[in-house]
Amino acid sequence: TARPRTNWELEMKRLAFVVAALLLVSGPVFAGGLVGTWLTAPAANSATGLVVMQPRGGALCGTIVRAFDKAGNPIITPNVGKRILWDVRAQGNAGEGQVYVPAMRLVFPVSLTANGDRLNLRACNALGLCRTQVWKRVN
Repeated sequence: TARPRTNWELEMKRLAFVVAALLLVSGPVFAGGLVGTWLTAPAANSATGLVVMQPRGGALCGTIVRAFDKAGNPIITPNVGKRILWDVRAQGNAGEGQVYVPAMRLVFPVSLTANGDRLNLRACNALGLCRTQVWKRVN
């Protein structure tokens, strides 16, 4: 015969259910796979930057927080402080949103996919010409 459940067992089941529900609701919005600090691929002038990707208004956004020359020395650039990724709707380790390309001063739709310590960004223009960059996770 089955023994009656204790209050403790019932409370633990309720807690497990609540935690599972919160993970299901928060997972797509905050997508830990995309959240973090990323080192960009070198630009045409060989400069790189650190982009912090974080939740903002139910989506993710990415802001350049530091920039470096090709030797890795910090540089001053008007791009530091600029939000270059926004409205990124994430699902697990992938998402879609908008990217601003400072060198071109243009905005493109972008697809992002995190794989371990790598972030693949694929942006396409209106003619269907696409470019992919790979960024490296810093933290």
